[in-house]
Amino acid sequence: MKTVSSWLASAVLAATISSLAPSFANAACSIEGSGEVNVITNFFPTLELLAKKMKECEKPGLKVEVKTTTESKVETPRAFEAASSPFDGAAVANSSIVQLQAKGQLMPLNDLVAKYKDKYNIEDQMLIKFGDDIMAVAFMANAQVLYFRKDILEKHGLAVPTNYDELIAACEKLKGDPDLDHCFSAAYGNSWELGNEFIDIFTAMGGTLADPATSEPKFNGPEGVATLELMTKLAGYMSPNALAIDFGGVKQEMQQGRVAMAFLWGDIAASMDNPDESKVVGKVGFAPAPSAKPGGPISTLFWWDGYVIPKNLDGDPDLTFQVMMEAIKADTVTENNDITLWLRSNYKPTQYADAIVKSVEAGAPPFPMTPQVDLAILALGENIGDAIAGKESAQQSLDDAAKAYSRAATDAGYMK
Repeated sequence: MKTVSSWLASAVLAATISSLAPSFANAACSIEGSGEVNVITNFFPTLELLAKKMKECEKPGLKVEVKTTTESKVETPRAFEAASSPFDGAAVANSSIVQLQAKGQLMPLNDLVAKYKDKYNIEDQMLIKFGDDIMAVAFMANAQVLYFRKDILEKHGLAVPTNYDELIAACEKLKGDPDLDHCFSAAYGNSWELGNEFIDIFTAMGGTLADPATSEPKFNGPEGVATLELMTKLAGYMSPNALAIDFGGVKQEMQQGRVAMAFLWGDIAASMDNPDESKVVGKVGFAPAPSAKPGGPISTLFWWDGYVIPKNLDGDPDLTFQVMMEAIKADTVTENNDITLWLRSNYKPTQYADAIVKSVEAGAPPFPMTPQVDLAILALGENIGDAIAGKESAQQSLDDAAKAYSRAATDAGYMK
């Protein structure tokens, strides 16, 4: 497999230094062929935009349907393992591609990339490879970063926290501020997001999720206990309903001015300054994630999102590929530069992507592209909430998660 860390770093740094690259002329959707294309994607602003771009390709003889759903992580593998997939393409990320690839459910895109490379200006940093096979075309990069209220921190004479000890100390000082409901927010509201929050901090703690030789779980050791105890402490500065608040809820808490700080995906930073949905326009700053412990690495991982085609699609892969590539053409980047950190060379970095770029420069590792990690996220997310809620010890919750992971890993053939 291609070295993901070097690919991610080079892609982002290439975008950072390429702001003088020529822009590309706007062009209408020009699809060769007719038929029906069905694509499934996750649900967040960039993917909503790209879904609209795909829909613009509809014409007599060509029907395009795009399902945007927060359940794509469940629905996509279910569709791709069926005898015939109801979806001809899908948006995936570092984590969601690994199970699909490990099960041999993805179509190599080498021939399609070669055929349409010039038409769609498909750049090398957009290609996700396993060995020599191109399995996805990526269009954006992402990382979770710290959002903070500039005015609130300034009012209390607080610096932007660089580690979680400083964040907790800041929250102690902010207790009782009449402008806040509570100090901090993070996405603990569904099992995948909760597991992902654990892995961000656990990785920064120096932990190893699974034994690389045997795939046996390693996350229920001392680093795991320290991680879960820190997450429980953080929950004390969050909403009493923190275990029911997902990423969208965290975003809304920040936009409505209810919290001073939040851990959110960097690609939605510009939404904080959207007056149609935000009450804190101009008041929110962005910084790399705090480190898990003073002097340690920052507590975030680096991601990409891209498009894949299943082997079992019922439609035309050539037509599907064209529709997806139409959505991520260079002119989409030119027209929507600020919406995310695009991986095309005509992307011009903005203040909203600065925290993501700084995260890469600070050494944020890529999310591990192994199927074992995907299983670990789900096992952790389904079990550690009991410790955060005070129903059992951190060790007990982690041991329960380790048992659930072991069953899943054994069933998948990764453990004996």
